[in-house]
Amino acid sequence: MRPSDLVRRLIYPVPVWLPRREESIAALAASTTTDNGTVVLHHRAPEGAATVTYLHGNGSDLSTIGTIAQLLRDSGLGFAAFEYPGYGPHAGEPRQAAILAAARDGLAHLRGAGVSLRRTVLVGESLGSSVAAHLAAEGQLRSEDETGRLVLISPFTNMAAMVRRYTRLDPRGLVSEPWATDVTVRSITEPTLVIHGAKDTLVPPAMSRRLAAELPRATRIVVPDRKHDNLWEPPSECLAAVVDFARSTDTEATEA
Repeated sequence: MRPSDLVRRLIYPVPVWLPRREESIAALAASTTTDNGTVVLHHRAPEGAATVTYLHGNGSDLSTIGTIAQLLRDSGLGFAAFEYPGYGPHAGEPRQAAILAAARDGLAHLRGAGVSLRRTVLVGESLGSSVAAHLAAEGQLRSEDETGRLVLISPFTNMAAMVRRYTRLDPRGLVSEPWATDVTVRSITEPTLVIHGAKDTLVPPAMSRRLAAELPRATRIVVPDRKHDNLWEPPSECLAAVVDFARSTDTEATEA
């Protein structure tokens, strides 16, 4: 296997898609495919509540996030998620440009469905944190009169640093898709919540500390005794923090 192929598998370890898993989340959120081919899950928020739009990690797909969708629905929030190209039933190949295009398309679909920016909380976890940060840096969460909110869960600084951490390869020339969150955060002005497990050995907490320091309106929470893959397990301080952050949009909307 060529080193470049090894790196791509490291960046995009696409799970085997099991259609029967999709059935469980279909009961939690309606599935729609946009004109551009993006698969969107959407459970409408109760009147006046925010919608959490969740961008999953590189080892997940829409069929595996049912627990998160259920937790957020049970908390009285709306829920939405988009599939990445090459993941689940979505055609195409996972590439940074294609994933960002699909996420933009998904956000545009939600706007068309009546989800305002003010009621939008964009939550990205692991790889999804970089997707979310890129969208926020582009201005996808703000307009002249509205601003959404951003949550970065277990965020990494950039993909070259992750490749360097887990292989003996020099990432120069091998990482064609930088996922440089440490660069994009400099253009983010939205209120941002950063969450990291204190015992995360996959993405070191030092990375989120560095990112939070670059964000002008960031709050960082380090969850004791939690790792990379169990932040949502009950009792979940991560869930409580996301819900509180999402509900704060209600107060702002009332005051506006």
